Amino acid sequence: MHQRHSWADKFRSFLRHMYVERQIYIRSHGHVQFISLSPLTQTAFAAIAFVFLSWIAFASVNVVFKEQIIAAKDRRYIKMQGGYEERLAQLQSAYDELNGQLVITEERFLATTRQLEEKHKQLAALMSQRQTASSQLDTMRRRYAATLSGQNETASEGNTVLMRVDGASEGPDIVHTTARPERAEDLEPFVIDIGEGIDFAGLAGSGEDDNAVVSLIDTRLAQIDTAQQSLINNVEEVTDRRVRELKSIISMTKVVDPEEMLERTAGDGGEAQGGPFIDLADTDALAGGGDESGFAKQLFRVSQNLKKMADLEESIARMPLASPLVSYRKTSSFGSRRDPFNGRMAFHSGEDMAAYYGAPIYAPASGKVTYAGWKGGYGRVIEIDHGNGFRTRYGHLGKISVKAGQEIAFREVLGKVGSSGRSSGPHLHYEVWFDGIVRNPSKFIEAGHYVFAKQG
Repeated sequence: MHQRHSWADKFRSFLRHMYVERQIYIRSHGHVQFISLSPLTQTAFAAIAFVFLSWIAFASVNVVFKEQIIAAKDRRYIKMQGGYEERLAQLQSAYDELNGQLVITEERFLATTRQLEEKHKQLAALMSQRQTASSQLDTMRRRYAATLSGQNETASEGNTVLMRVDGASEGPDIVHTTARPERAEDLEPFVIDIGEGIDFAGLAGSGEDDNAVVSLIDTRLAQIDTAQQSLINNVEEVTDRRVRELKSIISMTKVVDPEEMLERTAGDGGEAQGGPFIDLADTDALAGGGDESGFAKQLFRVSQNLKKMADLEESIARMPLASPLVSYRKTSSFGSRRDPFNGRMAFHSGEDMAAYYGAPIYAPASGKVTYAGWKGGYGRVIEIDHGNGFRTRYGHLGKISVKAGQEIAFREVLGKVGSSGRSSGPHLHYEVWFDGIVRNPSKFIEAGHYVFAKQG
């Protein structure tokens, strides 16, 4: 406080020293008047005069240097405008670059999706072809299973005695066609596992970085492509194995080469061909170039395999591979044997299957009845032409349920087991002929186990 008073006293002392009290005298009409000017009033007038003169000086400078000031402001404005325009240009360039990347990404994405869709259509066509190829044998398996089920029920209701033909060289050989031989697995179900689906709308609104979204989409598309490639690889492997299995089944009959059987089947159907259309030239133009060409060629190979598989299954479907009886006892095999009536060695042209009187006899394959009636030592006999050079004969029947010229479906009942003709007991004499030569029926039945045991 003392210091503040000291400064105030010094300031008042300075004002009193500089601005002593003055008086202004005014004479008017013989009268004299005066006006006293205190130091404070003089200070106020001095301050006002200083401000006024300063304003006049500032205004004078502005008037004199007006153009220079305006020019300086213009230069500053132009500089600011230039900086703003440069920033806008940078932003526009960045936007154009981003937009260009988005357009390229969109085109690449659309090309990839079109490619994947095309692959999917081709794979779907393959799956349809595969289903068609297997449908005939699957239907035959179901019919075979139905006859097994019905016959088993019938057999369980009665007391059946299977008679053995006297003089049979081998001991009693019990055969049940419901046996399950080991066989390779069928075609596995084909499933494309790509995990979770791609939610493009969710990705667009997720607020994530654009590069991260694009990378995620690319990753998911790559997963789909990998899954499709894995699928076609799996299909090719399985169809290759299935073709080998079907060829081995035909080879088991010991009567015909699988390739020859394929030619016979194709000959019956003219130039019958099928499968999805896969243009190898067009697929080169898809995104991926060489990779797509490789995929198309692989697809073509698989399609050819499926066609071959369908032809093989068609060939097998026409072969008499199923056993004509559900349950029987083999009492005499194909080949040389001692005759049960005169004891002399003789050639036995078929296989004797002992069963109970009235046991149903089923067609081992579809065909056409060429003979149904009595024929010498065969007794009541049926002969069926199955096509492709195959014929079957059924002797010693107790009853005939079909007539000559009748078309026969697979597992249709032909008649009943009996003991007509040159027979020592109820049984079926079963013969298989190929190209006019009698063959061993057991080879066909054994091969049939690998075809029909699945549904038995």
